[in-house]
Parts: sequence; C-alpha cells; structure tokens
Amino acid sequence: MKSFRTFAFISAVIVSLSLHVEAVCKGYGSNCPQEAPCCNMGWCSNDPKFCSFGCEPENSFNDKSCYPDPPCVSLYDDFSNKSLISWFQWNGDPNSYHWTSDFKPDYSSYDDNGNLLLGLHYDGVNKNEQGRYQGFGSTVSSSRAMEFGTVTARIKTGSTAPGIVTSFITKNTVGDEIDYEWVGLNPSEAQSNYYWNGTLDYTKGAHHPVGADSTADYHIYTIEWLPDHISWIIDGNVVRTVNKADTFDSTLGLYKFPARPSRVQLSMWDGGMGADGTANWAGKTDWSDQTKTYTMFVDWVNITCFYNGNASTPWPPEGYGPPKVTSTNSTTSLQTLGTNVPAATPTQGGNQPQIDTGPGMDYNASQLPKLVPAVAATCSLVVVSAIVFGIWKYRKSKGEDYVKYP
Repeated sequence: MKSFRTFAFISAVIVSLSLHVEAVCKGYGSNCPQEAPCCNMGWCSNDPKFCSFGCEPENSFNDKSCYPDPPCVSLYDDFSNKSLISWFQWNGDPNSYHWTSDFKPDYSSYDDNGNLLLGLHYDGVNKNEQGRYQGFGSTVSSSRAMEFGTVTARIKTGSTAPGIVTSFITKNTVGDEIDYEWVGLNPSEAQSNYYWNGTLDYTKGAHHPVGADSTADYHIYTIEWLPDHISWIIDGNVVRTVNKADTFDSTLGLYKFPARPSRVQLSMWDGGMGADGTANWAGKTDWSDQTKTYTMFVDWVNITCFYNGNASTPWPPEGYGPPKVTSTNSTTSLQTLGTNVPAATPTQGGNQPQIDTGPGMDYNASQLPKLVPAVAATCSLVVVSAIVFGIWKYRKSKGEDYVKYP
C-alpha cells in the first residue's frame, strides 16, 4: 500500500503541474516578468498603456497586471477641447484623454472648424497579405469602454470612391462588435451588422438608405445598445432593431448577443485592396493617383452610458497595473521586452498595432495559447485516472482492498 500512496502522490503532482503550465506572451517567449508585467500585442511592458485595452492577464506576470476596462462615463465631445492623443504617447489613464489614435503614421487631425478628421493615404511601401499595396487609414478609439448605452455621432463619411470604407462601431478584444459601415460602391446607404465572440457571420448584415450622399453632408447616426436589443437610428429614424431574444442558439444554449464592455471606434480603411471577398463587397480601389487622400469628418460624438456613476472612480484601481515608474520624465524607466521592440507594426483592423506573427497566422484570433493549460490538465487527469483504475482492478482481482491503512 505504501507504493500505491507514493504513486498517488506523484500523480497528484503531475496534475498540479499541468494546471500551472505557463502561458506565453508571444514575442517574449514566456509569461511576462515582474519588471515588465503586462503582455500586450506579444510584448511585455511596464508602460501603463500596455496594461490597458488588449492586455492579456493569462500571459502577464499575474492576474492583476492588466487594468480592468475603464468603466463608461457619459460624454458629449465636439472636439473643441482636443481630447485626442496618439496611442503611442498615451499614459493609459482614461481621465487624461477621451480618444486614442491607434496607428502610425497617424492620419487623424482637426480642421479649422473643430471637426475630427480621419484620413486614408496610399502606402506604396508595405504590401498586405494579398501582396498588394493599399491605402493606410486611421482608427480613433474611446479611452473608456461602455457596457450597454447609446452612442450617437454626426458624421460626413469619406467613402467617395469604390474600395474606401468608413466605419462607426463598438468593439472589444473578445470579438463582440456592432457596426455602421459605408462603402464607396454606394455612399448613399449605410450598412449595419453585429458580431458575437469573434464569429464573423456576414449573413446578419443589412442595408439602409441614408436618403442622400453620405459623403456630401453630415448625418446623425445612433447605435442604441441595450440589454435586450440593438437599434440602428439614422437622422432620428429607427432603421433596424435586433432583439436579444432572437439571437438564442438552442444548440449551445446561449444568446449570441454582444453583451461585454466595448470601445467606441471611428475609422477609415481600404477594403478594395484586401481579400477578394472584402474587395467584392467594398469595390476595387483605384490608386492610379497615389497622391489621392480620403477623409472622414466627425462633428461630435455623444455617449450615454447605461450604467452611470463611474465619473468619480479613481484610476488606476488599487492593486492593478505595473509598479509605478521612478519618474514621469524618465525615458529609461519604461521598458518593453520581446522581439521587434521598440518598433511596432501598425495594421488596419485592430485596436492597436499588432506584432508580426508570420504569414498565415493570426495570433490574436487563435485560442491555442489559452487552451494549453486546460488541455494539458485534461490529458493528465485522463492518464492518471486510467492508471489508478487499472491498479484498482488489479488489486480487486487479487482480493486486496483498494484503500488499506496500517
């Protein structure tokens, strides 16, 4: 019986170790160290912005290295206070700026009338995954996340030619998304869609006449996102409603309805030079004039939170985030570790620049790193259980008690 106890102890150790398999911050090679605790985009860093949106707790130093999503605070912004900052210069504090411009080069700006401008320019240096040169655009994201509420924007779109896409959406890092999009093939209509948990179901898209050319003048677009429905509203008219009750999947026993905190995003991007399916949807982009630029104009944005009372919430929350740096003016106190540091690879279609993961691999979309501990634990439990059952059967056949104490 002593040998069996020894075996049982070893089996327990195997299972325990399998449950503590270290996750990997892609560009660093292991989970992040204490001095650079936050894993974001494949890098480990003590820069507070890396500990904000997109930070991966499972790949960071510990589960409190990443900040929680900053809660929604109702906001009307006509951009007169210039509340936009480059993500690369942001300190991660949602109280410091309302919006971040997420890519380099940064084509977001203001005009003389105080409107927010998002530009799209031809990039003749970097080819995309399809081996094509394309336009490089802009994405501006809110510095806080809303969990239900209403967001309205007065927008003049920049989709003045086929292939050019203008977007006004809510989105989070787990793949929930609610969209308005305008494509240059038909700038007189808006398109709506929603996604849940990263499932790209394009069959849920719908088309809505704006009543005029969306690139010629401003129109008011609203996303009303409440716990029981989503409504899209154009110039005060409800053009579509999706009820949560209608998204129930009886096979999975759950609602495929966006219900997790999301950021508000405004963007311009080139859909006509991307994958064939996207190009067919957006139209082929004509870059024969490589000096051509496209611009989205935003007069104002109004965010009304469903859950209020967050304005006085201190930031950062106690116990979360990296250790405080020694000096806010020090250039050596912040560090980012991993491959291709400090240069980022700006990409269209993400909240922030993403690390280059090689051809054909989308690390952000892959669940494999998160599944490693669970799979290892399950396999170990199955193997150990089989061995223990075999020993029990053997001892029983010999007439021995399975559990015998001296």
